[in-house]
Amino acid sequence: MTGISKTGTKCSTDEFFRTTGTFKTWLSYLRNKFFRGAKITAEPIFIVGCGHSGTSLLLVILGAHSRIFAVPHESRIAAHCRWRFLTAMRKFNRWAIAHGKTRWVEKTPKHIMHIDNILKHRPNARILLIIRDGRDVAGSLQKRHGSLEVGIRHWVQRNTHGKKYWNHPNVHVVKYESLISDFEATMRRVLFFIGEEYEPRIKEYYKSPTKIEKPASEGKSNQQFQNWKVNQPIFDTRGKWKHFSEADQAMIHKIGGELLAELGYIEPAIDEHLQSATG
Repeated sequence: MTGISKTGTKCSTDEFFRTTGTFKTWLSYLRNKFFRGAKITAEPIFIVGCGHSGTSLLLVILGAHSRIFAVPHESRIAAHCRWRFLTAMRKFNRWAIAHGKTRWVEKTPKHIMHIDNILKHRPNARILLIIRDGRDVAGSLQKRHGSLEVGIRHWVQRNTHGKKYWNHPNVHVVKYESLISDFEATMRRVLFFIGEEYEPRIKEYYKSPTKIEKPASEGKSNQQFQNWKVNQPIFDTRGKWKHFSEADQAMIHKIGGELLAELGYIEPAIDEHLQSATG
């Protein structure tokens, strides 16, 4: 059995089943779409940013909203051609409808390098670019890469690339620290930007356990830890960089100081202290 997709290409029932998910999800999609009239009513949302900046946390929070389905894996679709991008979007549409939602949110940190493709293929998409103190990001990435220097260079590269979109009307910048310190105000701004009402239930996202599939390259232990972490109430992980040695802090400042200062993470007193440490 075959049908015609929205792009005019033929698609078999087997292909539909394969790209929609489990048999249960497939039946839910058919029931919701054809018997309840469910449909996608709003533009997709993409979460981007340097890895270990809070992208997973923001995903599960939005996924707790009554209208938003959280895509449970990093798709990397923006790095592919238009056909694969649109094919993935149709799959996400079906998933959202199957779960009784009217739109979806996808997060792939690496998409910060492909914001242009997202806007090219879906001009009205909403993009949430999350930023976190590069010193804490470097410390988190050190657990994976074994190097603070690799971590801070990665943070600088990713955020420098995303910087050109900070003022784009389709992009909203979210600070991880603001999400931790002032959850409701931060999420109200996020939801206003994407055209949704604030719901108190989103702060209790952890009451509905979520599993996010990450690339195998990140390692099994890291995936397990990240999935554990996003299923806990929000806890404060800011400022762990303060335990770094003076030499490590100076190295991070030398590489990422300019961007850290631009983002408001370096206070003048700290800046002077580190400058003296570097001689």
